[in-house]
Amino acid sequence: MLLQPLRPHTGAILNARSCLGQRRSIARCLFCTLASGSLLLVACRDTYSGFGGGAHARASADQLFGALADRHLDVVRSLKYDHARVQIARGSLSPSRVFDDSLTWTGASGAVRLLETFGTLSNGKYSMTSRPNAPPPVKPADGRHVTTLSRLSDSEYRWDTAVDFNIGTVRPAEVALLVTRLLSAGDGRGDRDARIMLNAGAPRTSAALGMLFVLDSLHPVPLADGSTAVTLGIAVRADGLKPKYPAFAQYVQRYIEPARFRVALTDRAGVPFLDSYYKDRYLTVRLRTQAGHLVPLTGPARPIPDTLQLQSDFTLKVKMWNIGFHDLTMEFVNTVRGDTERDWAITARKEPRWNLPFISARFIRAPLRRPFAGEGALFRIGVRGGEQSTVLFRQARLTVQESAVLKFINSLTSTAMDDFGEQVELEENRWLRELFLGLRDDAHAALPP
Repeated sequence: MLLQPLRPHTGAILNARSCLGQRRSIARCLFCTLASGSLLLVACRDTYSGFGGGAHARASADQLFGALADRHLDVVRSLKYDHARVQIARGSLSPSRVFDDSLTWTGASGAVRLLETFGTLSNGKYSMTSRPNAPPPVKPADGRHVTTLSRLSDSEYRWDTAVDFNIGTVRPAEVALLVTRLLSAGDGRGDRDARIMLNAGAPRTSAALGMLFVLDSLHPVPLADGSTAVTLGIAVRADGLKPKYPAFAQYVQRYIEPARFRVALTDRAGVPFLDSYYKDRYLTVRLRTQAGHLVPLTGPARPIPDTLQLQSDFTLKVKMWNIGFHDLTMEFVNTVRGDTERDWAITARKEPRWNLPFISARFIRAPLRRPFAGEGALFRIGVRGGEQSTVLFRQARLTVQESAVLKFINSLTSTAMDDFGEQVELEENRWLRELFLGLRDDAHAALPP
């Protein structure tokens, strides 16, 4: 449920649009929506108890889900921001074309360019304005986006992004507990009990998700050691979106349904803690929990380590070509900083095996290795809070070496971006708003007064 503001993009580590947080992307729909769908389909009343109790719990739930819903109201963009987001998208893998465009940036100094943007709820719409010294987010749904482009050499550039989004009074420890209880919602339950729990605990959320996802199978199996092995099978069907969101449904049919991916979490020895794969419009998720925590899929139950390996494959059809990667291995680190901050960082330092059109074979492939050199590519998401409010934050870093092969890849992914037109964006936002309002209402019904 908290994945939506991430907005990763196709080839998340390679493509600079992931660093920039561009909202219109295939993998935003694929990874964020599928991940949200697979997790939320096992939501129950126990999950919402992660908010705590009493008036604080209800206020936190209202503010968290209300802020995420407000973020998906009709968006009004300033002229500068509208220009900047288009130019940055077009120049994501060819940064030189946007580096000297003064209309794009709110600040410049030497070899560094800066774009600051502030988002807030205003007059029933979500307003996004690019300006110098954008203020911090002080109320729920406020957001501050800072994008930095640094020129390292004639052909090398680094994208950095930092985004803070205010989610209200919910505390970082409570957000972490929500995620934990969501993952462990099937603990000790059988198939029938789990389905009853789902229908009773999240009816409005399930109705919104049901437009795109069909829960085909849900198999929690209690084991002798007190752990529970869970297998989820979810069919992805855009037909359910068509009555209310026909343009968004068509986009899902074109890009999401034919895609394929696999994501696994393992320890350093390769022991899996979570495995998921998507193919032929069907998502399968396997996990095992004990006392509210992930444990290995097989073997003795033991605590999940703070540092894991995230392994993934991804293939997408654009025009006549299948593009993607295989065997992308990244470091996944869970960090707790007292009661005030929790974050999850993904770092890629090893180049995957690429699946690119045959025509790209004539290009020099060295620039494809550059994002993984040195510090590597980074993506971090977390929650940081004080006494007054908490922000959901994300940070990203990606180094790009301009080349013909990256320009070619950029042209392919631009096709999908272009297809995400105004009507598709509008309908996707409305569907997501319906989903987050459903979460808010279900939480409100589950939490005691």
